[in-house]
Amino acid sequence: MYQIKVLSLSKQIEIMTLEIYTALRLPIDQRVNKYSDILNSFDKNASGMVEVSEEFKSAKDAYEIAFNELRVLNGATSNEIKRQFSRANRGW
Repeated sequence: MYQIKVLSLSKQIEIMTLEIYTALRLPIDQRVNKYSDILNSFDKNASGMVEVSEEFKSAKDAYEIAFNELRVLNGATSNEIKRQFSRANRGW
């Protein structure tokens, strides 16, 4: 596993490469998508709202944690690395 020294959330990670970024991002993306699907599976009422239950709160908290991890990773990565990742993972 990669060990990365993060100096600050506002500063970019030193020695970030596309390989490291991809290795860090893909598992986070999978978790974000998994929890997003779980949240979308809850029944909505007539006004389009979900009735809040403990199960919903748990899934929402897990989604927010994963999404914030993705935000931190993206904030600490240069735009060039993110562009390279986007080009490599377009899927078409």
